Order: sequence, then structure tokens, then C-alpha cells
Amino acid sequence: MQRRVRHTTNGSTTALPLRVRNDEYPRKTRAAARRKLSKRAVIITMIILSILTLVGLVLVWESVMSFFGSSSPSRNSLQDDVAAHNHDVSRRHLDKSHFYEECPLDRFSELKYALEHSKLVLLYFAASWCPMSTPISNALDEAFGKGDVLLTPNGHRKTLSIVYVSSDKNLKEYTHRRKWLPIPFDSPEKNQLKRHFATCAHRELEELQFDRKHEIPTGIVIDSRTQGIITTSGADDVEEMGAGALEHWLKMQGWASQMANSIAHENDDNSQKME
Repeated sequence: MQRRVRHTTNGSTTALPLRVRNDEYPRKTRAAARRKLSKRAVIITMIILSILTLVGLVLVWESVMSFFGSSSPSRNSLQDDVAAHNHDVSRRHLDKSHFYEECPLDRFSELKYALEHSKLVLLYFAASWCPMSTPISNALDEAFGKGDVLLTPNGHRKTLSIVYVSSDKNLKEYTHRRKWLPIPFDSPEKNQLKRHFATCAHRELEELQFDRKHEIPTGIVIDSRTQGIITTSGADDVEEMGAGALEHWLKMQGWASQMANSIAHENDDNSQKME
């Protein structure tokens, strides 16, 4: 590389570079530049990796969805699944109990009059000492006590009968309403009905010895023709809807009859195909 020559006053000469070379920059400046470039490279790499990871997750999720089906079905599909499940459960229940062939309540002679002379039977499990029974009993009297829909002793056929299944401890406590059809206090069928429907007061559990499903007060609505259970929420229905509960039960009875007829026809068709 050519150099410039500078003459000094004492006659000596000094060589000067024509330009400054890159390797003569301060080392600290070069190191700072390298660190800056390294940080940028790391950030860019992280962004690229994040994008690739996200794309991969999306592809995996789509593969899983296509294999197992949608993980978030629509509201209509959920309703269809629930309806199909309920229909399947109802069909198994009806097939098991032989809806048209068996009459599970025929063995209770105390229910015979109510089953033969009313379209619906409300089995009302309650007690005079129970504070929760009192408002339900009053609601029953208010809803059906003044109308002409309730079956009375020695009366003509009516739409509804209320059969009172008492949990009173003694005859002194035992009371019933005028238009109800009470199971006699001393009748063994009183406790048999409680066992059959797994319904009683807590104080009776030790004596009756069964797994209770319903406490008092409970109203179980029975279809008199098929002797099948329409609902076990009769007490709540009366408290919420008053006299309108009867229309609600009749609609439920119609739905149950349609389902039973459909199942009966389906069973007949299957039998004919097998023959």
C-alpha cells in the first residue's frame, strides 16, 4: 500500500497511510454491531418458529376434527342427541315393563277405585305434621277442590283423583281432605306403596328399610289406563301452575301414549319381519 511521506523539521520523514482500514476500527464498536445483529436474528428466528408452530397446531387440530368429528356440535345436533337418548331410554323402559301387557298397580286393591274411575291418578305422599306438605295440600285444595274434575268417593268418572298416602305416625295425626281418596291408616298397602315408589318421610326410613328416591311431599301422577308414571313432580307442578297442572299432565299423557303406540307398532313390525 502506498503511503504519504511527511518531512519533519529535523530532517526525518514519517509515513502516513493514504486511508484508514476497516480492521483499525475500535474493537468495542465492532462487538456492539455484532451483538445488535445477533439480537435481530434471534427475534426473527423466534417469530418464524412461532408461526410454524401455530400452523402445525392448526393442521393437527383439523386432522383431529376430521377424525373424531366436530368437537363443538350445533345446538340443533345437541337437541337431536338428547331427544334420541330420551326416546331410547323411554323405549327400553316401556319394552322392559311391557307397557300394554302388565298392570303393576293391580295388586294394590286400595287404588282400584281411583284407577277405574279417573283418567289420571295423583298419588300424594305427605303428612299433616310436615311443614313442607302444608302449602302443597292447600294448593291442591285451591286448584281442584272447587271444580268438577276431581273424583270423590262413590262419584262418577272424573278426569283426576287424588290418593293420599299418609306418613303420619298415629291415627290422631292422620287427617285428609274431603275430596281426596285416602289410603286407610291401618292398611298394609300404605307402606307397600311407599316401598313400590321409594317415597316416604325421613323418619320412616329405619322402619321401612329401602333406598328412598323421593321425600315428602311428593306427587306422582299415574296414567290410569296403562298404570305408567307420567311424572314424579306433581307436587311442584301444582305449586307452580295451580289448576293448569292438570292440562300439563294430560299433554304429557298424550305424548306417552303416542310413544307407546309407536313402540308397539315397531315391535309388531319387527315380529312380522322375523316370521
